[in-house]
Amino acid sequence: MPGNESQQSVKVNRVDARTIAKKALSQLFEPLVSFVLDCGLSAPELHSILREAVVRSAAARQLELARRINISGIAASTGIPRSEISRILKAPADGSPELLDRQQQSTNRILAVWHQDPKFTTPAGKPADLKIYGRGATFEALVKKHGRGIPTRAVLDELTQSGAAEVLSTRLVRVKALISGDSGLTPHIVRAFGERATELLSTMLQNLRDPGNSNFIASISGSNISSAVMPLFRKELTNRGGEFLAEMEEFLAREAANGSKKNPSRSNRVSVTVFCHESPRKRKAKTVVMAKRRNFRRDV
Repeated sequence: MPGNESQQSVKVNRVDARTIAKKALSQLFEPLVSFVLDCGLSAPELHSILREAVVRSAAARQLELARRINISGIAASTGIPRSEISRILKAPADGSPELLDRQQQSTNRILAVWHQDPKFTTPAGKPADLKIYGRGATFEALVKKHGRGIPTRAVLDELTQSGAAEVLSTRLVRVKALISGDSGLTPHIVRAFGERATELLSTMLQNLRDPGNSNFIASISGSNISSAVMPLFRKELTNRGGEFLAEMEEFLAREAANGSKKNPSRSNRVSVTVFCHESPRKRKAKTVVMAKRRNFRRDV
């Protein structure tokens, strides 16, 4: 019957959309996870941030449509228990320090204790060089207490490979960084990334939901070009993009000065970004030669 065919078509389209959405999110999360690791965050921290964002976004949508928050409705649409939703909505946006501390990467938790606990610091308050194994305040004791069951040697290898610690010739471990795998990201760079990425994704989502009233996004997709040409292309894009942004900035400043005075309640915040995406070049896989791992014996 025609009605059944229509229902089946809608069902298939929804299933296809969900499947494609999962793939799209997987593609989106890959660079985001790389950013998460660069910042020294853990998977539990990411999971907690995502759940909080889901709850607050669902609550904001309810306020926009019904002007009230329905915790049961949020639970029904997100699959998150009502007790957790209540806790998230009552808690400050920055999160509980105790909860964030428990969700830290094991390596970063160990490094933090190493820098702060008097048992593992010098009289001057600096992190002490620790014996790898043995009794007392050793690296092994530090890992057993704060490593969440991860073997001492595995933590030692991770810290030395990331450059956060080094093994001295005397079989002592010396700490070299406060965060494992510190990529050199500064708070300013991280904040700018969050702002730009949010603006771009918000604009694209708005266009997705309301194609008839979409914001302007233009893109070009060219063929592969030689890497030798890229410096010239970047220079050309920088020059022309800079001229375009300067003109837009002047226009927005002029309109902001005139329009906001007439009717400030109807003014919208506007920003313009120009970016160029370069797909990473595929490199030939290299044969990896595993270095022989140095063994450390326990002192008797």
